[in-house]
Amino acid sequence: MASIDLRSVDSPRWRRTAGLFLAGIALLVAGVSASLLVGDLPISPHTAWEALFGHQPESTPHVIVREWRLPRAIADVLVGASLATAGAVMQCMTRNPLASPSIMGLNAGASFATVVAMVVWPALGRPGLMLTAIAGATLGAALVYGLGALSRGGLTPVRLALTGVATSAVLGAIGSGVMIYAELGQDVTLWYARGTENVQWMDVALFTPLFVVGMLVALGIGPALNVMSLGQATAVGLGQRTKRMQFIASAVVLMLAGGAVAVAGPVGFVGLMAPHMVRMLMGHDQRVAIPVSALGGALLLLAADIGARLATTPYRAAVPVGVVTSLLGVPFFLYLACRGAGVAQGGRR
Repeated sequence: MASIDLRSVDSPRWRRTAGLFLAGIALLVAGVSASLLVGDLPISPHTAWEALFGHQPESTPHVIVREWRLPRAIADVLVGASLATAGAVMQCMTRNPLASPSIMGLNAGASFATVVAMVVWPALGRPGLMLTAIAGATLGAALVYGLGALSRGGLTPVRLALTGVATSAVLGAIGSGVMIYAELGQDVTLWYARGTENVQWMDVALFTPLFVVGMLVALGIGPALNVMSLGQATAVGLGQRTKRMQFIASAVVLMLAGGAVAVAGPVGFVGLMAPHMVRMLMGHDQRVAIPVSALGGALLLLAADIGARLATTPYRAAVPVGVVTSLLGVPFFLYLACRGAGVAQGGRR
């Protein structure tokens, strides 16, 4: 079994990691800047600069930049980083390469709970909806793991992923039915499929504390996740308190994924793709994989949002960013699932 030397720090490797991380930060700044410029109303860099540092409330371009595009760009960064971090932690803890918030039922559970809350408690404010989304993410994950455990053959990665996809589809269908039956308004329908298009500063302000706490805890447990990735028995033998670590990691995943869904609706596959791409470049050390996955997820969602706007602006249409991430993520998921099934078949021969 390949192991990770937790004590060694290879200076060239860490310099390369730092260089790639700084390059990613530069790309992120460039992406946020580009996000302020593109849309139905093209805005020049000079106008965007004036909107940020010399705001004129009577100027329509300034209002668009400050009140619509800037919170949208920040939400892309926060939501993408949250989903990618949640996916990285899930894949490490479960040792399942197919684990991610969208596939394991967290996104669907959070969306379903939020829709039900909007019907039952119409006056529930944004903080209440965010807590409801976290509770729904917990419900979705519990359903997936519970149903997966009941299946013949146990919780194999592919079986668990397929159970998650089926559970997500059922929860999504029920949620849509609830919206139709209750005749929910356009605002609720837009939330369910909007991505980050209509995010406001209030959404960013509410989610930022959850994001900061979740990221700090995720970064702090990186060394322990390295131990957990070696397997339950090995981790216990090395003195790791596995139950405690599983609880902390689960809390981080639910906090980040549930909060992200409350802000942007069910955005899929970011938590699957970003961690895998990072591990291809950086390896499996969670001290590196978690922060770089967060950066990769932020870049991925920001690029998907900008791409959706560029593709649809000539037609005056709006494509939710979740549609773009799904178009990218479904082939990626199928590739991983087929590869996992092939490995499993090979192991039984």
